[in-house]
Amino acid sequence: MKRWMENLYLKSIRKAIETYAMIDEGDRILIGVSGGKDSSLLFYALNQLSQFGPKSFKVTGLTVDHGLIGNLPEYKVFCKENGLDLMVYEEHYAVNLSHGKTYAPCYTCSRLRKGIIKRYAIENGYNKIAMGHTKDDLVETFMMNILQHGKMATMRPISETEEGLVMIRPLMFLEETAIIKSIEILKFPLMMDTCEFADDRLRSKAEDLINQIELTIPEFSDKVIQALSNVDLERLL
Repeated sequence: MKRWMENLYLKSIRKAIETYAMIDEGDRILIGVSGGKDSSLLFYALNQLSQFGPKSFKVTGLTVDHGLIGNLPEYKVFCKENGLDLMVYEEHYAVNLSHGKTYAPCYTCSRLRKGIIKRYAIENGYNKIAMGHTKDDLVETFMMNILQHGKMATMRPISETEEGLVMIRPLMFLEETAIIKSIEILKFPLMMDTCEFADDRLRSKAEDLINQIELTIPEFSDKVIQALSNVDLERLL
């Protein structure tokens, strides 16, 4: 394993896994692979750790092909050449577009894909699902909850679904800049979402606010992550 991999992304992923005991011996982990940079690096990294890490576990990637994916053949070739076990599940579900371009059905589409991934995991004996949410995603979710709902909350590092599946987020300490750099070095041919709503940004307000804050406080995201695990309940309303 090359040193740059350890310094750029594996160290942060190991920290998350060890801090929250995300992976156990014998786990069968399914990764929802959208083909974007986050899920692709998670897929690659967990496959590395399953081979060279201290614990033995199985990793499989699942891509839900809803008929709007580009570059899938090239992606499959890269996975095969690098020993990544990728499954493609074709499900051309219909999403209501009746409201036109003023309404992006991204939430519904995302929920449908998550449902398919959970069903596949249960039917095929996987006990955990790994999600590609990064540090940036956790901080943005925290800001969104404050701005939209007036509450302090974000995504949990490890949680359990109603069906008994354990959800883990090993990228929670990893920054987007490190992910982008890693994907470039690996020359990972990412998939492209050809949906007309692919460029809609539902998190834009929170992201813009964070960017403005970090112009004067560069370590803001790090402090938010630290604060979320260092809550003084006696000083909250």
